[in-house]
Amino acid sequence: MLTRRALLTTGIGFAFGGSLIAQGVRASSQMPEASDIRFATWSDDEPPYLLFPGDKLEISVPGAPELSRQTQVGPDGRITLGLIGQVMAAFRSVPQLQDDIERGYAQILRNPQVMVYPGETAPMRVLVGGEVKNPGWVDMQGDMDALQAMLAAGGFTHGAKGHQVLLIRRGRDGQAMRRIIDLQTPLKGRASQMTALRRFDIIYVPRTHIAEAGVFMEQWVNNVIPGGIMNYFTYKTFGSN
Repeated sequence: MLTRRALLTTGIGFAFGGSLIAQGVRASSQMPEASDIRFATWSDDEPPYLLFPGDKLEISVPGAPELSRQTQVGPDGRITLGLIGQVMAAFRSVPQLQDDIERGYAQILRNPQVMVYPGETAPMRVLVGGEVKNPGWVDMQGDMDALQAMLAAGGFTHGAKGHQVLLIRRGRDGQAMRRIIDLQTPLKGRASQMTALRRFDIIYVPRTHIAEAGVFMEQWVNNVIPGGIMNYFTYKTFGSN
């Protein structure tokens, strides 16, 4: 038999617990949501080869041979050059990088000419996340399509929406583009167009709604891709507003 004191203590406990739950509900309702990612219009244009961390380069400055050197794109996407310091190289084409370096040297040299020669490149791979059994980087063994990349990541989980898979790609100007692809139909033995992948494409398999991609980009991709490059992406995507 419960005593009056026990009943009073239990009542206070329930009241206190209920107050904490209510505060938790209010706090969770006030927590900021992940901001929407603003994507550029999708384009199937084949962009020029873009550099990435790990790529090796030879920089030639004929008018000042002492500035010529062999270098490698660092984890933050930059290379370090004599006299002008760091230059962003990741996700730049060779002509774009040459122009950037020439502008840097134009402050020091008269009519500088720079030649950039790509050397050994970093591994070719894509990133697969969301409702797959083994999310992470998938190495590309030659040409690869989105279905092959998903299967290489272990296949769908039970909660996957395989007919609404998000493909994220960097466009010619560095902005992120997205499109929805169907990877469920070919698994059912029906004819479907295969989606070819490019280096460092991102495939996201949603669980309930495609809007989860915003959370994925904020919480997962930001922890995988070096911060310096993500900052560069953010600048290119959102501009300087």
